[in-house]
Amino acid sequence: MNDYKKSLWTSTLITLLIALALIIATKSAFNTLLLEQQQLPKTRAQLALLPTITAMGDLQGSLDISQFSYIKINNNRLNSPLVYSQKAVNQLFNNLLPTPISSFNSATENQSIQYTSIHPELFELYQSIIVLIVTALIITLLLYHIISFRLLKKIESALVNEIVNEKSKITPFKKVTIELVEQRRLFDSALHSKKEKISRLSKQINVDALTGLNNRHVFRKELTEFLSDESNRKHAILSIIRLFELSVVNMHRGFQQGDQFVINVANIINDILDKYKDKDIHLFRISGSEFALISHDMSIGDAQQFANELKLKFDQYQLLNNLENVAFNGMTLISSNQLPEHVLARADIALAKAQTSGINAWAFEENIDNQTLQVGEQHWRSIITDIINNRSLTFLQQPVQAIHRNMKGYQEIFTRFVSEDNNTIPTDTVFSMAQRTDTIIKLEKVILEKIIYRSRLRKEHNTRWGINLSSSAMHNSSFMVWLERLLLREPDVARSLVFEVPESLLGHNLIANKRVFNMFKRAGSRSAICNFGKGISSFRLFEELKPDYIKLDASLIANLESDSANQQFIRMIIDVAHRMECQVIAEGIEHLEQKQILESMYIDGVQGYLIAEPAPL
Repeated sequence: MNDYKKSLWTSTLITLLIALALIIATKSAFNTLLLEQQQLPKTRAQLALLPTITAMGDLQGSLDISQFSYIKINNNRLNSPLVYSQKAVNQLFNNLLPTPISSFNSATENQSIQYTSIHPELFELYQSIIVLIVTALIITLLLYHIISFRLLKKIESALVNEIVNEKSKITPFKKVTIELVEQRRLFDSALHSKKEKISRLSKQINVDALTGLNNRHVFRKELTEFLSDESNRKHAILSIIRLFELSVVNMHRGFQQGDQFVINVANIINDILDKYKDKDIHLFRISGSEFALISHDMSIGDAQQFANELKLKFDQYQLLNNLENVAFNGMTLISSNQLPEHVLARADIALAKAQTSGINAWAFEENIDNQTLQVGEQHWRSIITDIINNRSLTFLQQPVQAIHRNMKGYQEIFTRFVSEDNNTIPTDTVFSMAQRTDTIIKLEKVILEKIIYRSRLRKEHNTRWGINLSSSAMHNSSFMVWLERLLLREPDVARSLVFEVPESLLGHNLIANKRVFNMFKRAGSRSAICNFGKGISSFRLFEELKPDYIKLDASLIANLESDSANQQFIRMIIDVAHRMECQVIAEGIEHLEQKQILESMYIDGVQGYLIAEPAPL
């Protein structure tokens, strides 16, 4: 459109220039005619008869001056030339290339005359011709613009039709058509590329990279939309499946095995869901260790049958892979006009009940209110109280193997909890609920008392045991006073204990943590910082706390064979630790090549499934 406006102004300006040129050319032609007319013998005869002019009155009395526009007379009797002039009828046209002045010398009177005559009929003819020329140009310009505008509109319509409709006929503008086809191809290609990129980004946002399932964002959206649909009262089954064994697999078998464990569980669930293709069931991975199912067309009976089939598959997988459990399943009935918080709380209570009902068990919770929530907490408080009172716990041990003679190996102790009906309860759940019900300190004391009691009964008194302390115990001053007194009463036992504290618990209150590590030394026990190397403050903790051991985090070992950067980092840690008289242990050893690389770096000890799996104490 801007180009069209420029073309409009340009054509108008060119027309004006043409009009001006024609006017000047026509005037130039008329000037020749005027010069011929004013030099006719008749006019010159009138001028020859003039007497010697000395004043304007003599001129007016001797000559019809109305026929002249300009007269200039010069003779011997005049002091200065006598000039007569009158304005032309059309001064504008007269000023445009003025008519040339004619000269006449009177021989009898000895005077010279210069003059221009007036020819009204020629001027009228000239004006008529100019009007016709200008009118013709204006009409031509208007027709040109009208035709151009209509032509441009047709071209625009044809081009738009060709752009929009791929099947449109080819226009007369072949080059334009070819260029449009090429541009359409490039545009379609770019659009397809953008769509693929958007699809990939959407998949990254909404799909779990490990399992390919929809993630927590999609789950929350679908659950909220279902619960907020008040127009049509619907019912569905919500199922939360939690892999409590995942943290144990990650710790002792490595993160690669942990990822494979998650994938295998997802495949098991999908295999069973294939039997319910007629149901509208959506599976999500909502966290690292949790799956969720929303079953829109499933009855309670179908849900219970599904849960039983899932438990059977989990039991088989557990036996094949030598696991303590695979997952627990908590289910609940949901309907429109319910709050997501209540629905999820109900599923969580069902999951809590499942954890105390046996290995890979499931539970179904239909209703929820404040009293139900309180019953859920009371249920866990009762279970933990029974564990404390009955000392319902057992221990597993996994060796830390010494590589060099200066290093003395020890057995790391893992606690397992048992319910009244002799079912194993997930350790992480017990600690989490003990924290929630404010019974964690009592539970920690029971664990330590039983370990020390077992230590007194062991036959090999030179064996050392590694004990893990929770964050609640580490930051409870009364517990630490109790622990110091206990260790001082049992000096032989204290000397055989190694207290392991995760690095993540030590960075908040360095002064208090330093007192705890000093207390271990006073009591004759040893200390270790486990999961070392994950945080930016690792070396500062190392310097301030001066532990006897540091245990490298399993993530540093996972891809050690191919990760040269990790190899350099571990080599530096070992070098610094040895300079400070601290021994270094590598956790999560799964492959022989990893062990050989670490041995070449002069690692002091190794631990992992390659060395030995956890076994009953």
